[in-house]
Amino acid sequence: MANDNKQNPLMRKLPDIVPVRKGVSALKIKMTKKYSISDIEVYAGEECWAEKEKIVEKYKSKWPAAFKYIENLINISFSEIPIYIEMQKAPNKIMELEKIKTDMIFCYFAYGFTANEYFVFHLKDKEVKERKNFISSRLRTIFRCQMNDLLKADIFNDKTKTYAYFKKYYHREAIAISTPADFAEFQNYVKKHPIFVKKQCFEAQGHSVELVDIRKSGKTEKELFDSLIKAGKHILEEKIIQSPAMAIFNESSVNTVRSVTFNTRQGIVVPYCTIRTGRPGAFVDNGGAGGIQACINYENGKIISDGFDEIGGKYVNHPASNTTFKGYQLPDWRQLQSLVKETASKMPLIKFIGWDLAHTKDGWVIVEGNENCYVIAQQMIMDQGMRDIFEKIMKDMDLII
Repeated sequence: MANDNKQNPLMRKLPDIVPVRKGVSALKIKMTKKYSISDIEVYAGEECWAEKEKIVEKYKSKWPAAFKYIENLINISFSEIPIYIEMQKAPNKIMELEKIKTDMIFCYFAYGFTANEYFVFHLKDKEVKERKNFISSRLRTIFRCQMNDLLKADIFNDKTKTYAYFKKYYHREAIAISTPADFAEFQNYVKKHPIFVKKQCFEAQGHSVELVDIRKSGKTEKELFDSLIKAGKHILEEKIIQSPAMAIFNESSVNTVRSVTFNTRQGIVVPYCTIRTGRPGAFVDNGGAGGIQACINYENGKIISDGFDEIGGKYVNHPASNTTFKGYQLPDWRQLQSLVKETASKMPLIKFIGWDLAHTKDGWVIVEGNENCYVIAQQMIMDQGMRDIFEKIMKDMDLII
């Protein structure tokens, strides 16, 4: 339940050999399943509502920390998602909302779905077979442990290491700052790049990403530097100037493509891609930060769906620009295909990677890579689970475990 992007320092001291790899993945999977109920209880709860309520009450007492965690996520969803906000105002909807809450908690213990996943995957209206085919946060983590060498995960989970390893594909200058000793380098960097993007190195989903103009920050160089390192290790990057072909959706955000790659015995496989666009005035485009996403045909780079956000919105056209999603042809698509296959092939023991890419006047560039990427957008937009697709691809892999 903690930030899974920050690797345990002890793991860096372990020898990266097959038995250790397997052991680390097995331990992580065991920890991931810690708050899982039995298959018998899952079946009983899905068959009978009274049994479902008993199971929820049982594990509320048995696993109070896990219960508090999912209850907090539910409260956040109830405070942010419009349909839940409206239901709370209607006295005749309170009982229905309580049933949804009970089912959310059950789905967390039964399948590992967060409250947000429960909503965006429309699990309230799904039969058991359909629920089981959606990839939850828990199942995603299990798949990740089977496919990826967690001892090498730090290359992706520390953004500065990702940059160092894949620097030639970034096409922009970046530095890492974490201690007072980095101040001179910081001074030189901001003289050259007074406008830059700052990111905390272990964050995800657009958290902590901010465009900074030091001239308008209201702080001296030293004050800004101190405030950054006080919050933790940061990477500072040149601002990406996206091409008009991508800015057409929303000019304030760097709109990106998320391309998911699998390294199989037959080579690099890309089962899906999505486009992620920001809201008017927003700088980041992440779905978790309110962005609007749509599905792309990987074969030709054409958008094949309307836009969707994670609070129930559906958009034929982007609200910032009125640009139509479905049918839009993304630029230089063959170059993107070549880029993700080339970069994915450089990490044979990290077989499951989500690449975020931006398009500039010079073509596609890496924004970042994620070996612990979420599997929400495609399933949400297509309203269809991807467990069967993942498992089919994984049969053609030499798995860690």
